[in-house]
This record gives sequence, structure tokens and C-alpha cells, in this order.
Amino acid sequence: MTFLKVLLAVLAALWLISLIRIGGRVRYGQAGLAAFLLMGPVKLQLFPPVREVDGKWKPKAKKPKKKKPPVAEKHKKEPKEGQPGTLSRVMKLLPVVGQACGALKRKIRIDDLELGLIWGGTDAAAIALGYGQANAALGMLWPILDNNFKVKRHSFAISMDYNRTEPVVELQAALTLTVGQIFALGVHYGVKALAVWIKSGRTPRKKQEALSHE
Repeated sequence: MTFLKVLLAVLAALWLISLIRIGGRVRYGQAGLAAFLLMGPVKLQLFPPVREVDGKWKPKAKKPKKKKPPVAEKHKKEPKEGQPGTLSRVMKLLPVVGQACGALKRKIRIDDLELGLIWGGTDAAAIALGYGQANAALGMLWPILDNNFKVKRHSFAISMDYNRTEPVVELQAALTLTVGQIFALGVHYGVKALAVWIKSGRTPRKKQEALSHE
């Protein structure tokens, strides 16, 4: 009974972990671009990178990039005669990548999509024209998003302000999928890609026989 209870507890814990949503949030506005990693209730800032110094958050200093020494020609590996090259093998992976992207698109959920646009300018006619074009563009883009993704919450606000000299944009989007979905997709398409990669690296039997007789 103890083993069964432990097994049920482990399975319950794994099930709860599989329900955790992981993704990212992007925010763009007058303050600039910001990107965050979402892991359940935890939100970690990725861009701009920050670090804590004396109790204050300051931008992380960029380290100079080290130049890698050029690879000697003699150390470069070349495919054996009759063996498929790396490029041809990568090309054979493209159908699997396309399938994975299609499956990923169906699993991703847009938890939050907000757009705030205030159209301004120096000319009243140009402001009115830009406002109309922005509404038309939104009218074309929204059905594409709505038909291809699960959108939990969205908010769009487009307006005009003749006192502004230029348009102001505030955009925020959060996309997530569960740990279970990531694991299932990774295993399914990872095995497929590995099988295609191994198969593409084999020399065709007829060509192999011809090479062995030479």
C-alpha cells in the first residue's frame, strides 16, 4: 500500500507539473522594448538584462565579445565519398520542422493581447488617413490571429490626437503553453527528427555496393 501511495503521489505531482504554463511576455511602448519569461506565476525579465547592485536594479554591462580563432583547413571534416552532406541531411528535416511548427501553433495560447494606438502628426488630413489605415490593418490581422490561435483575452484601442506630433504605440502580448504539451511535442517530433537524421546519414545500399567493388 505504501508503494502504491508513493506512486500515486508521484503521478499526481507530475500531472500538476504538466499543467504549469510556460511562455513569454513582450511589451513595447514609450519606455522601450521589454521581454519576460513566464513560468507559472513566476515572471523573469530577459530584456533589457538587469542585475541588483547596492539594492538598486541597474542595466547589466555588456562584455566584449572574444573573437574565435579561424578554424584550420586541415581540421575541417569533409563527408566521405558517397556519404550525404550535412546540408542535404538538414534539408530532409524541413518537413518534420514544418509539422512541428503546425502542431506548436495549435497548442500555443495567447493569454493576453493588448494594443493601444494614438495616431498623431503634423497634418490633420494625414492623421485621419493614418487612423483609417490602422483600423483597416487591424481588421485584416485580427481574423488571422483569431482563426489560428487560442486568444484568451484581447483589447484594442485606436484613437486620434491632433495635439500629438507623432503616433504613440503601446503593445503587450503573452503566449504560453503547458509543460505537458512541450514534453509531448518534444518527444514526438524529436524522435521523428532523429529517425530522419539517422536515415539520411546512411549511404544508399546500391551506391555502397558499387563503392565496395571499386
